[in-house]
Amino acid sequence: MAKEVYFLGTDIGTLGTKSVVVDLKGRILANDYAEYGVLTPQPLWAEQWPDVWFKAVCTTIKNALIKANIPAGKVAGACISGLYGGSGIPCDREGKPLRPCLIWMDRRATKEVAWVMETIGTEKVFEITGNYVDSYHGFNKILWIKNNEPEVWKRIHQLMTPYGYCIFRLTGSISLDYCSAGNIAGIFDLRKRDFSDELLKAMDIPRSLFPEKLSESWEVVGKVGKEGAELTGLPEGCPVCPGGVDCVVATLSAGGINIGDQVAMIGTSMAYGVIHDGSNCSPNLVNMPHVTHAKESVYAFGGVTTAGGIVKWFRDEFGQTEKLLGGMVDVDPYDVLSLQAARVAPGSDKLLVLPYFMGERAPIWDVNARGTLFGLTLYHTRGHIFRAFMEAVAYALRICVEFSETLGVGLSKDLKLVGGATKSSLWKQIFADITRFPILCVSGGGEAPYGDALLAAKGVGAVENFEVINDWLSFDAPVNPDNDQVKIYDAYYREWKTLYEALKEPFVRLQTLP
Repeated sequence: MAKEVYFLGTDIGTLGTKSVVVDLKGRILANDYAEYGVLTPQPLWAEQWPDVWFKAVCTTIKNALIKANIPAGKVAGACISGLYGGSGIPCDREGKPLRPCLIWMDRRATKEVAWVMETIGTEKVFEITGNYVDSYHGFNKILWIKNNEPEVWKRIHQLMTPYGYCIFRLTGSISLDYCSAGNIAGIFDLRKRDFSDELLKAMDIPRSLFPEKLSESWEVVGKVGKEGAELTGLPEGCPVCPGGVDCVVATLSAGGINIGDQVAMIGTSMAYGVIHDGSNCSPNLVNMPHVTHAKESVYAFGGVTTAGGIVKWFRDEFGQTEKLLGGMVDVDPYDVLSLQAARVAPGSDKLLVLPYFMGERAPIWDVNARGTLFGLTLYHTRGHIFRAFMEAVAYALRICVEFSETLGVGLSKDLKLVGGATKSSLWKQIFADITRFPILCVSGGGEAPYGDALLAAKGVGAVENFEVINDWLSFDAPVNPDNDQVKIYDAYYREWKTLYEALKEPFVRLQTLP
């Protein structure tokens, strides 16, 4: 393949879509980003219309290509990944969406969870799928549509992923990759790498709602049509690959390709993942095929549903002064808040936060958990609280790491971070001190669209293997744990875990109140 070729990587996030143009040496020539919101019609409900995603995909691809100023014909391949689409997008025979997609954040399917637990059992589901039973998982959301919207259910022809839908609109091809299929969980046989006939039958979910053939994340599944070319600026006939779930592709973007590699993607939510061989899955973690070698390796993750989300919530609700100041002097409000937090000692002067503002998925699997501010006094300031929020996400990351250590694969000696949190030097130090791992961040940010570009290059044969990512990447200097602060945080971490255990029952009782 000619050396002057380029690859387009696009990732559909929960709150925005980003596209990048990358050359064969891994250099980012241009990028573009488009924001949007999430529909929350009821507490703990979260859904999105797919046309919002498709518009953002087309806009960011077109703008990124314009900024890169390269001939469209030189784009050799594209790859689109995205947020975990939960239920998938219910589409009719023409591929038109019948209702919004119940995304990963949605927690409405509590009755369906109880039914699966009672009728099938968590042990049987875990035995086949390598996953627990929780309202986070897509199969429960599918059951919710089936049970609550029968008129929609009988018209569904395909359940498409967010990026699968966009690929369909661009190419006319319907596809589903192993990674997203595995993340549906309770109906996917992780060992056989296909849907489980036994579980599909038990839940009365037709196999025909999914493509017969599952694809690798780097496999070409379609080519851009005439309309797709007009909407995006991609050349007609451009090969397109299906990427995978965004956190898994983000792991690839940071060099996560080998057994034991661990990467945390910290954006609106946090997804900490480690790669293993699938022989010793933990029910406390979400398990799905990895995007590089889907039939040989498994990506296991735990996380925080509201990680960067709680920091953003704090900024929006209590950081009006910082937002106003930032607008006047062109300084990011987060930086202003971080300056206040940096003056606070580790432990935030005996202040603890539970970051469970939307319940929690792996590793605690508690839909009733709630955000908690514990230890507050009149002495505490916004700086204290903001730092305690940052520390809360790091405590939650540490508990994910501890569960991953039970997989027995031997974790890498450093912990790589990608996402918005890497912009904060304070937060990176907090992560290092609490997890006790050196923190490595990709220079320039990385993130899922960069991994998508590599998947596209592999898909069209421009690179032979994924080890080329080691040549593409460069890292900032590691942020090492401070031994004195590690000791302080170890004590606070023990109390943080105790606090959650003490509040589990009150959280349940709280939900019964009018």
